[in-house]
Amino acid sequence: MSVLAAGLFGAFAAWFAVRWISARLRTGAGDGSLVFAPFLERLGILQLLGVAALTWVAFSREHDNYPALIALALALAIGGVYCLCEGIMTRGKVDDSGIVFITPWGGRRNEAWRDLRSVRYRSYCAMYVLTFRSGSVIRLSVLLSGHGAVLQQLRARGYHV
Repeated sequence: MSVLAAGLFGAFAAWFAVRWISARLRTGAGDGSLVFAPFLERLGILQLLGVAALTWVAFSREHDNYPALIALALALAIGGVYCLCEGIMTRGKVDDSGIVFITPWGGRRNEAWRDLRSVRYRSYCAMYVLTFRSGSVIRLSVLLSGHGAVLQQLRARGYHV
């Protein structure tokens, strides 16, 4: 298989996976909680296992392409740590009064619906961007279990999402 065909196949598979997973996670537990499904943590673990395998291959055999192995291992390590941090630390709660959302990158944000100023959907990264009067921005991935509760709250307030 050519590199171009493999890339196109991978892109299509990722697009399909995001759509399939987000459709099943929309409602979530129904209690207003927002969490990533365990697949994100597992993806991070798989990436870090890939780093371990690449490291073993790099040190156990003679290679002409050490820079390529090191670059691939570094990319997998960064992706693995990112997925683990997102999967383990990202949490939220939504109710009729507002939303509380905690991420490893943005900290804790506690915002009321009455302070919501704009809602945009970014299709290229499959997330909703909520901007509040305080300047706080909450980015909700469609891969969050329970994001359907946020969409219901937004629709109830007249936003078209």
